Amino acid sequence: MVTDRDIGTGNYYGILLETDGKGGCGMRNNKSIAGKIVRIILCILFCMFAAIPIYEALIVSLTPYSHLLEAQLVPHYFELSNFTSAFGLIAGNVLNSFFYACCATVLTTLISIPAAYVLSRYRFKLRQGMLFILLLTQMMAGIVILPTLYRMFQSLGILNSRGALVLVLTGINLALVVTILHGYFSTLPAELEEAAALDGCSYIQLLVRVIFPISGPGIAVGAIFVFINSYNEFVVPLFLLSDANKYPLTLVVYSLLSDTTIRWHIMAAASLIGIIPPVVIFTFFQKYIIQGVTSGAVKG
Repeated sequence: MVTDRDIGTGNYYGILLETDGKGGCGMRNNKSIAGKIVRIILCILFCMFAAIPIYEALIVSLTPYSHLLEAQLVPHYFELSNFTSAFGLIAGNVLNSFFYACCATVLTTLISIPAAYVLSRYRFKLRQGMLFILLLTQMMAGIVILPTLYRMFQSLGILNSRGALVLVLTGINLALVVTILHGYFSTLPAELEEAAALDGCSYIQLLVRVIFPISGPGIAVGAIFVFINSYNEFVVPLFLLSDANKYPLTLVVYSLLSDTTIRWHIMAAASLIGIIPPVVIFTFFQKYIIQGVTSGAVKG
């Protein structure tokens, strides 16, 4: 119910009005409302643009092979057998990709936490040089070192092994995670560590009991980057693995390409099935990732 007081103060229909001094009224929140509308429209357009490849893959995955060349804006077919065929083809390889990604994530995180903490808290002569080397390694294409790694693993007899692939994935992502955590640790107050040190905490106890509990968002950001990069890796397993039973998902999808036939419908279905684990992981850690990004975890 609108009262005379509401009309007199300009609080009508939930809009706060202010008098311009000449008997007229202007809306105080016009600019903020317009800004919100523009941001919402931009977000919707961005989401629609990002969803186009997934939508196209969904249409192709539901289309029989004999009708793939038909232009479709809306799916006209619902060939669910494409998904059953793709799942039977890639089920074991999805588990392989998940295993490689989880192992690389755990190893990279365990190594990166103490390394990033030392670089952010201690001052020594080679500190700046080490930070520069970390930055430099991120600019180098990983494929440059793969021939050398291939010959080295071949001489050690660990070529075509799961452990060798996990080690390489860990090394590739290590510099990125150390850089991320270095920026995050630099934003943490040093007073907490000083108080813990006065209470008699050792270096290990300081990391486990003080740093680790308050660094969850930053660690989550680094871990999700490692998981996604390792899960989607294609070139490294292509170099190091020759046993089809050890192939990750990316190599199996690539194997659907041949000189005479490209099984687009199976590739699309396999790709949609394959993105489920990263989406689930990202959704589960979404809160921590947002906290890490907004608190400066990707600085530095």
